[in-house]
Amino acid sequence: MADFDFKGARVAIHGIRKDSPPKMVSIDCVLTVDTQETDQCLELLHRRIRKYGTISNTVAAATALNGIVRRPA
Repeated sequence: MADFDFKGARVAIHGIRKDSPPKMVSIDCVLTVDTQETDQCLELLHRRIRKYGTISNTVAAATALNGIVRRPA
């Protein structure tokens, strides 16, 4: 869909689960991308993930999904 150059990526996920009834209450994820692309390209990547991401859209339909895209610290 887009030309996006990156050296590596890492996903960190933290979920909150409710016991009764058992279900995921929320999921927070951080996508860390090692790239030289501009901040605008990084934000565009995040918007496209939210709009077209099959997995993220499936999860977001079932529970609260919060995510950020960032560069390595």
